[in-house]
Amino acid sequence: MKTSAVSESVVDQRRQTLFAAQAAIMQAEGALKRALLDVEYTRVVAPIDGRVSRHLVTVGNLVQGSESGATLLTSIVSLDPIHVYFDMDESIYIKNSRLWFEGKRPSSRDTANPVEVLLSGETKPSHEGAVDFLDNRLDVGTGTLRGRGLVKNQDLSILPGQFARVRVLGSSPYEALLLPDTAIATDQSRKIVFVVNADNTVEAKPVVLGPLDDGLRVIREGLKADDRVIVDGLQRARVGAKVTPHSPAASGGAKP
Repeated sequence: MKTSAVSESVVDQRRQTLFAAQAAIMQAEGALKRALLDVEYTRVVAPIDGRVSRHLVTVGNLVQGSESGATLLTSIVSLDPIHVYFDMDESIYIKNSRLWFEGKRPSSRDTANPVEVLLSGETKPSHEGAVDFLDNRLDVGTGTLRGRGLVKNQDLSILPGQFARVRVLGSSPYEALLLPDTAIATDQSRKIVFVVNADNTVEAKPVVLGPLDDGLRVIREGLKADDRVIVDGLQRARVGAKVTPHSPAASGGAKP
């Protein structure tokens, strides 16, 4: 039970001493946190992984860490994965939009369509990635639309600022006729191929060409699957001439 062993003034004095001690503890904890924060500020940690440039400041130099006019120590660039920017002209944008409306191609705005990168001197894509950004408007000065691909760069062969060629998905997979590119001839402004009719007579057919795939040209229009196309001895073929056709000997690495 409570007793009046000491006076109220002594109780108040001891209570004030307790409060002062608690305040001193809080002040000391605040000073400790401030000291730890100051120590943390002495260690600079990059927010991203990458490769740093040269040191702009040497050990012993005075630096400033304020929000305005801070001292630049170095620069860092991200390498893997790396962003590749590309521009497409208005005609390609309209073509891709038409394919999207027809359900033949997913839009890069909501689908990570694949991209392939060819570096200078390369004939085949060496890096793969996906589209992760497509601008919301065309540049009125150039008539182009800016896109961006996130590309794997595990061998670190692509450096920031480097130029490259980018190949973006043009359509969904489809079946197409393929011909050796050497079988395509030019007749003024049109492309033609020489075919052999049922009576072994040479005939020239105009064709619409597609992309080149490993030496084989996609034929979009002008040929049927059962047409017999002259692929060897093209320089001796004459329209209307009779020939004796035979199947070319397929090499070991040739595609069917």
